[in-house]
Amino acid sequence: MALNPAQFTLPSLALATERKAAPSGAPAASSRFAERLERIAVQEARLKQGSPEELHQAAESLRLSTLRTSLNALLDDESVDSAPLLPLPTALPQAPAVMQSYLANLPADAPKAAAPPQQRMLADADVSGVISGEPAAAPRSERSSPGLDHLIEKASRRYGVEAGLIRAVIKAESNFNPRAVSHAGAQGLMQLMPATARGLGVTDSFDPEQNIMGGTRFLRSLLDRYNGDVDSALAAYNWGPGNVDRKPDRLPRETREYLVKVKQYYTGFTA
Repeated sequence: MALNPAQFTLPSLALATERKAAPSGAPAASSRFAERLERIAVQEARLKQGSPEELHQAAESLRLSTLRTSLNALLDDESVDSAPLLPLPTALPQAPAVMQSYLANLPADAPKAAAPPQQRMLADADVSGVISGEPAAAPRSERSSPGLDHLIEKASRRYGVEAGLIRAVIKAESNFNPRAVSHAGAQGLMQLMPATARGLGVTDSFDPEQNIMGGTRFLRSLLDRYNGDVDSALAAYNWGPGNVDRKPDRLPRETREYLVKVKQYYTGFTA
């Protein structure tokens, strides 16, 4: 029977011709493949007059449907129903080639899907350490900057306290964050309480130079108070000299852990 071109859209005409030319014993996979493409063409025709958002969604649907159909075709041997699926290690390497071939034939102005938020965050993040197996660089707030190093060295020379010990206290107290504030109200790099800061002549605890100079001066006074005993000086810095004087053998757990942490940092900074 002759075909009337007026009765068919372009995709339908191509499919009808393909069906007519196919031998009677052709696998069912070809018929199912043609039916899928015909459904996609009909859906696309219905949305031609839609809004830009609908057209974008239709394009994405066509992209995904075509990719799925291509992958199914790769996995078919004799027919969709009878052929076993290829093992994943064999099938998956072919998928990028299918995607690249499909995308290469898209129109230049075809809309592209935006990357999901999680993918965008991973793309923006520095994951070089994760990929190479080496640890990624620490955030700026976790490292001593050149400006802070200069201030630490200056305070070390002025008050005779080792730079490594000053740096270890700052790391333990604020993790090098000049804007840090504790739940108790301690402020800045060396976590000075407001009353202590006033007694040390510090007018702005969030100013790195004032805070480091005041904190190092306070640490120096504690070292002198306990005759150079670093453990007692650090315990007093954390718990208060009055508490250490009254109960030197009853340090709270937080203070004991603080001593271990500062000494570990000190070892790392002076190694």
